[in-house]
Amino acid sequence: MNSFLSNGETPDWVNDLPETFQRHFWGVHVWQWIGLVLLVFIAWVSMQVGRGIAVRIMKTRDKYFPGEISPDTNRAARRAAGLLTGVLICYPFTGPLDLPAKFDRGVLMVLEAMTIVAFTLVAYAIWDTMCDSMAARAAGVSARAERLLVPLTRKFIRSLIFIIACFVAMSTLFNVNVAAVIASLGLGGIVVALAAKDSVENIIGSVTILFDMPFAIGDFIKIDKIEGTVEEINLRSTKIRTPENTVINLPNSNLIRASVENVSARKYRRQKINLRVTYDTPPEKVNALCAELRTFLLADERVDAERVVVNLNEMDDVAMTVLVQCHVVADTHPAEMEIRHLILEEIARLRIKHGVFFYPVGIRRHPS
Repeated sequence: MNSFLSNGETPDWVNDLPETFQRHFWGVHVWQWIGLVLLVFIAWVSMQVGRGIAVRIMKTRDKYFPGEISPDTNRAARRAAGLLTGVLICYPFTGPLDLPAKFDRGVLMVLEAMTIVAFTLVAYAIWDTMCDSMAARAAGVSARAERLLVPLTRKFIRSLIFIIACFVAMSTLFNVNVAAVIASLGLGGIVVALAAKDSVENIIGSVTILFDMPFAIGDFIKIDKIEGTVEEINLRSTKIRTPENTVINLPNSNLIRASVENVSARKYRRQKINLRVTYDTPPEKVNALCAELRTFLLADERVDAERVVVNLNEMDDVAMTVLVQCHVVADTHPAEMEIRHLILEEIARLRIKHGVFFYPVGIRRHPS
């Protein structure tokens, strides 16, 4: 008990309290324990008030800018405002409690740590709100910017905020000389870079994606033997969901060296079908099939009329080949497959209608 030293003289009103309230537990008076409980209660009430104020502010903002802020950002902003309000309200009440020196230092350290956390969450919430607003405004101008620049920049700035918060915590809570730490990081930068060569390459790869924008989130891409839809772009890796519904984490360093084919960036997608017709099929039946199939393709507004080809193309020892080639407008792979299905269905119908016989049919699809 003697190890605790009072911060100051005991207030006069404490001497008027019953003896029960002046007893000690772990070096702290009963009335001080009660004060700490009340302080926690006041902090909780203040948190609810802060959350309520944040809700009002966000609702007012939504009236003028509806749909810009996501529900997750809204919840994060409310939590951050509530925590910051609850922590800041505690500081004026710690003095009157007149806690013992060591206990008081512990309480203040907890408050300072919570304050750093609260300000970090507030910074996150403000930045996420800005990113949501930028994404909403960019969606009408550039979908690629909205799907790539905003998510990647969001993660980079959030990482920067976290690093700054760590430096502030080191300086405030543990009296660490941050300037010396930064200087030592500068001296050891070469060693760290050599030890984390792959990580540095991954970060360079993410920067390359950011500025070159070879693809964006939601694009269907092919990289070497990997193909799929881009789901997430991080500072270290890119997540790709394959047609088999598996997720591949591809290190961004691979993107510096690999050739990336962005299938979603195609304005048109080429469909190429080879129909191997037997020689015992009369030429007039082949011509009739070609004419009707050509008319069918030209009637579809999704087909580029200037690049439709339905003609005899090759002849070999066993069959003659009719080349069916067209370029279609399709934003996604499923949309492309739907159009291809209709073309093949029409070929099957015309084959029966005109009595055209196919030698073993070979169908190949080539990228544009």
